Formats: sequence, C-alpha cells, structure tokens
Amino acid sequence: MNFTFSSSEHGTCFVKLWATGRYGFSLPKKVEITTAAGTSCSFLYFNKKLSLKAEPANREIVRIAIGAFLAGAPLDGDVAEIDPEMPAYEGKLTPVRVDAPRAPMRVRPGKPHARARSDTTCGSE
Repeated sequence: MNFTFSSSEHGTCFVKLWATGRYGFSLPKKVEITTAAGTSCSFLYFNKKLSLKAEPANREIVRIAIGAFLAGAPLDGDVAEIDPEMPAYEGKLTPVRVDAPRAPMRVRPGKPHARARSDTTCGSE
C-alpha cells in the first residue's frame, strides 16, 4: 500500500507499507516514509500484546507511523518501533497506485484456451 501526505515541515511525503505474507497478515509490518528532499526512515510494528483487542488495520498502522514521524522520529535510514498506543496522524492520506505491470495470467497447459489452435494439419499449406 502506498500513500502520500503533506507536512508543513517536510512537504509532500511518500509512504510505503510492507506487509509480508498472504494478504499482509504476517508480522512485522514495515512502514517507510520518504520526504520530498529524499531522506527516509522506517517504522516497524510488532504485535506483542496478548489481548482480546483486534490488531490495528494496515491503514491505521500507517497513520501511527506518520504520527511518530511528525513527532520527531529520526531520519536518514534509521528504524524505529511503533505501538498502537501512539497518537495517529489525523490528516488526509492520498492512496497512490504504482504503475507496475501486472503478473501474467496463470493458465494450466491442458486447457483449450491455453494453446493457439489451428485448423490446418502440419505440413499442408
């Protein structure tokens, strides 16, 4: 998930969430924030608390990381850990879609639409 947000101190910043595993359910979750000047920092989220409370959603983790960043987190490639009790960013997040090519469609070789069929026999014109 990629987002941008505006900061009076840093300008327009780019945020990238790295959520490993299928559907992003694995931990740790990593949030990278890059400023308009090109400096960046990373935040890691580990769910360490055993409770009946649900884990924060990915977008909420991004908001918590932005809140920590704006509160004065270290820059230049440093890594900081965040927890759900930290104050979250309340401003506007703009989703960004990266123009990466989609993966090719997977087709089983035995399916009729997987092969190009010709009605002519081999060797005839």
